[in-house]
Amino acid sequence: MAELDVKRFWTRLEKIYAHFTKYRSTPAWSDACCLNLTRGQLDEDNTYLKSTILHQYLFGYEIPDLIMILLPGGDESSNNNSDNSNNSSLQLHIMGTKKKIAFLQPASDYIEKQKGSNHVIQYYIRNKADSNQENYTTLLNVILSQRKEKKDDDIKEDEKKTENGDDNNDDAKSKVNKIIVGTLMKEIDTEINTTPPNSLVAVWESDQYFRKEENSISLVDCAHGLSHVWSVKDETELDLLKKSSVLSNKLMKHGCIPKLEGIINEDQSIKHEDLAQALDTMIEDPSAINLKIPQEDVASCYFPICQSGGTYDFRVSATSNSQKLKYDIIVLSLGARYQYYCSNITRTFLVDPPKAVSNNYELLLAMQDECRKAMRPGKPLKTVYKTAQKYLERQKRDDLLDKLPKNLGFAMGLEFRDSNLTLTAKNPTPFKVGMVFTLSCVLQNLELTAPQKLRIPKDSAVRQIDTYGLQIADMITIGDGGGEILTKLRKQVTDISYTINDEEDEDEIQADAALARKLAQEPDSNRALSSNTRSGVRASSRLAKHTDPKDINDGAAMREKKQISLMKRRNEERLQELARKSNASGSNNENDKPEELVTYRSSKHYPDHVSVPNQVKVDMEKQCVILPICGNPVPFHISTIKNVVLPDPDNRASYLRINFYTAGMAVGKDAPVNTAKLVAKYAPYATFIREMTFRSLDPHTLTSAYRQITNLRKKMRLRELREQEEANLVQQERLVRTKNERVPRLSDLTMRPVFAGRKTQGNLEAHSNGLRFISTRSEIVDVMYNNIKYSIFQPCENEIMVLIHFHLKNPIMVGKKRQKDVQFFTEVVDASQTVDNNKRSMYDPDEMDDEQRERQLRKKLNAAFRDFCKKVDAVAKKNGYPDIEFDVPYRDLGFTGNPHKEMVFVQPTLNCLVNLTETPFFVVDLADIDHVHFERVTYMSKAFDIVLVRKDFTKPVQRIDMIDNSDRDAIQDWLTDMEITYTAGPMNLNWKQIIQTVAQDERFYMDTEEDEVTAKEAGWDFLRMYGHEDDEDVDEDEDDSGYSDPGAVAGEEDDDDAEATSESEEEDFDSDEDESDEYGDADEELEEQGMDWEDMERQAMRDDRATRRPDSQQNVEDDMYRKRRRGGSAPAPAPQKRQRANVQKARAQHQQQQQRKIARGGPAGRRNRR
Repeated sequence: MAELDVKRFWTRLEKIYAHFTKYRSTPAWSDACCLNLTRGQLDEDNTYLKSTILHQYLFGYEIPDLIMILLPGGDESSNNNSDNSNNSSLQLHIMGTKKKIAFLQPASDYIEKQKGSNHVIQYYIRNKADSNQENYTTLLNVILSQRKEKKDDDIKEDEKKTENGDDNNDDAKSKVNKIIVGTLMKEIDTEINTTPPNSLVAVWESDQYFRKEENSISLVDCAHGLSHVWSVKDETELDLLKKSSVLSNKLMKHGCIPKLEGIINEDQSIKHEDLAQALDTMIEDPSAINLKIPQEDVASCYFPICQSGGTYDFRVSATSNSQKLKYDIIVLSLGARYQYYCSNITRTFLVDPPKAVSNNYELLLAMQDECRKAMRPGKPLKTVYKTAQKYLERQKRDDLLDKLPKNLGFAMGLEFRDSNLTLTAKNPTPFKVGMVFTLSCVLQNLELTAPQKLRIPKDSAVRQIDTYGLQIADMITIGDGGGEILTKLRKQVTDISYTINDEEDEDEIQADAALARKLAQEPDSNRALSSNTRSGVRASSRLAKHTDPKDINDGAAMREKKQISLMKRRNEERLQELARKSNASGSNNENDKPEELVTYRSSKHYPDHVSVPNQVKVDMEKQCVILPICGNPVPFHISTIKNVVLPDPDNRASYLRINFYTAGMAVGKDAPVNTAKLVAKYAPYATFIREMTFRSLDPHTLTSAYRQITNLRKKMRLRELREQEEANLVQQERLVRTKNERVPRLSDLTMRPVFAGRKTQGNLEAHSNGLRFISTRSEIVDVMYNNIKYSIFQPCENEIMVLIHFHLKNPIMVGKKRQKDVQFFTEVVDASQTVDNNKRSMYDPDEMDDEQRERQLRKKLNAAFRDFCKKVDAVAKKNGYPDIEFDVPYRDLGFTGNPHKEMVFVQPTLNCLVNLTETPFFVVDLADIDHVHFERVTYMSKAFDIVLVRKDFTKPVQRIDMIDNSDRDAIQDWLTDMEITYTAGPMNLNWKQIIQTVAQDERFYMDTEEDEVTAKEAGWDFLRMYGHEDDEDVDEDEDDSGYSDPGAVAGEEDDDDAEATSESEEEDFDSDEDESDEYGDADEELEEQGMDWEDMERQAMRDDRATRRPDSQQNVEDDMYRKRRRGGSAPAPAPQKRQRANVQKARAQHQQQQQRKIARGGPAGRRNRR
């Protein structure tokens, strides 16, 4: 049986009365003396009437045909306009049937028990004997009694306002002598017309009683005041609204989206209204998506709206039409009610979206976030609309200003849409803590032009639309810090975009094919594979067909095309990054100043044992060595001593030699940092002592000094290393342990790195602001949420363990070492488990049971770790750490390589390239990578290497060696998708020298030399294997000639060498001619079997190419030579000299071949004899 929540009833009734008495003179209540709050018969077609909302707000139920009159209490009637009337007494008169009065009776019983309360409730039970005449008359007299309570001064003041014209209302004069009663004006006429004539409300609001002209009652609308009252939600309402928002979120995520994806995948034909009907059924019965919610507590706010096909209506009153769903731009809206409280969510789904549509969606998404940030307590509602306009203007998208709707949302609660609290451009109502809105950002009537459709697949439905719209709607609650989203369903472009037509545009295909043919024609490219001859062996036509360069290079051509544009863009971005970094580092030069060394302020502070003259003394406290110079003790700080040597003593004395850090020589990497700075500071003008040697007849004295100096240097070195270890450590906040809640926990974990070389096992817990690992030996490691850069969950698939890995922003101390990577794992199979030598049968039941148990254990551990990750994610977001999100490595993109002297399986994640199974961990942050270079990329090698160049040139490059050639295309595709530039080359490069040269070149990322006219390759483009088309502008005949010098363009010196070589060749041929005469004519049989002149030239060309280095390698050497010359470093040997040596060697081999042919009487011999 339904019962009245008495406490809630009085709390909310007092809230209405307090607002009414405090703001009675404002337009919200329009100077009403009392409130006539009636509710007619039930109306299932209109569930959001103000009277219905009022009953649900006060009683929790809807009570039809009920009359309520609310007015001030008797002791307050003489001071109705007092500002201190919030705690005044009230009168509530209720008329209804006997059963309804019995339901409301506990309210009066409760207030009678409250001490100090003067509230009064008067009940009137319907009396059929006199047709309720007496009750109506009594109620009417209660209202009419308010006329006598109005002071004479107030009447005179009203008359004065009327005479001066201050009151612009047409009924101002009539209001002077009339009683102003607040009521729900939009419902009063409707109730009279739709309610049965004999009902209580219909008779009361007829001309017979309440609206009788003789009573002089003036009616005003009080709906606006009621909206203000229940717009600020209490804790109970906020909790119900959050549950309602979660319900809508889950319905969209687990019901609507899978339904839509299934329709698209199966290519179903369905009408908008049929899809909306399916969604509405799902809302009414949440058990369809495995939600265990009482069905009576759930209802649909409105019939779901499904729109596509270029026709969109973003009004609240929009409906789903009977047109078929189109796979283009789909807008889905749904709303759920949980215990009468409403929520709403809208998502736009893009199928085969053009770039322009995706860009506009990202703009709309960013605009919604800006609007959410503007929803702060105290600011007017119109701020949201103005924020949206200003954001579009900042983005230089003034063309979209007229695409905004009239409002960007409205307040929600028991009422789905409060028309008095809409986010328009003129609403002055301020935001208050506890309000809840739906923020609906819309761009409507957007045009999709023909050029924007060019790259859309021909079969895509997007080609058929000319206009479209985008909408995103979420529930927002107003807190102390601003707006907080309640419907947290992901809405990034990658989350709502689908590609179902992969066919490319013909123009793009033709462009890619042309690029592929161009690459195939370049020297040393894949055209060697398409030839019917390779290494002198005839290949079959079938093999030539399968190795057609056009087929091979299609994927490479697309990657090359993207890489060229990507390289240009990344060069511009790096220039901007370096400029910002240079500006930021300009103000931090003060930190590089050295600290002056001070041992003693004066000789008075020397220790007592220094009084003994001409002895070497060590002061361990002041960290200095006191050396006798000309009989005077002089202190030297221990950091200035480079090393100390105790030479072998001679027959008479022992010696001690002390070497100091000085200018003019390498300081060394072991030198203290401050000492190196001091040497550099004083080097231009100071005189340094390089070494000092001391001789003593007492060997014990110098030996003791040597031992003390050595020990002091070791202590200082250890202390400096420890300081360097802790220098970059950031002070971590204290862990706030979760109380009064269940703490997510994973037990029996092993942590890496370990404490002090021992296996560290324990439990991992997730608390409010971080995670805590407690080992079995009570060792504690805290990992704060705000220090986690990347969190990775790697399930156990083919590995021996399931793990959680944290890559940190700032290192933490684990034991005595700094660590930037912390990992927690559980082994499924013991890594040290030995394999039994006795082979078992594949049908051995014990073997099958072991495998079954292992599979179940893997599944159980994966589920436990995955569930823990979800809980950590939820706890972090609940406590204000939204960036915590666990990535899972993409195993299908993984490859085997050698990053740390061991072959391991390397896998990419969303932000990193990792190997987490073996130690040391291999974690590469892709955001820190500037460029990737592939080494040993040739057609003969079976493996290649990858070099990862960091953006910070002070750090060494990272390598992954011995990667199988079959993985190269997949890796290059992945790098292109991640927008990381790459190049390839046939040889290993000296990266230390390259990085030094690049770091010194300020114009490395620019495409011109210092004169800003001469063009050069920008950035890492000089490492590209095939170079650019203008670099290959060489005569084809010269390139194919076995006698031409590829390095002849280097200068006139090469031309002279070529002429000298040709003269020596002529002399050799002359001498060969004389020798050939001795042999006479050659045998005809040998003549037929020998090669003709053209075959010999082709053979010579092949031999010449085999002996020369690849052109791509020579190009890299040439570029590096120019870089070194421009960077000012020591010039390397000019590559042209190596070229001349290769050419001369090729010519010598060719001469030997010619001599052998002449000796056999070949064509060359006969030609020379003739």
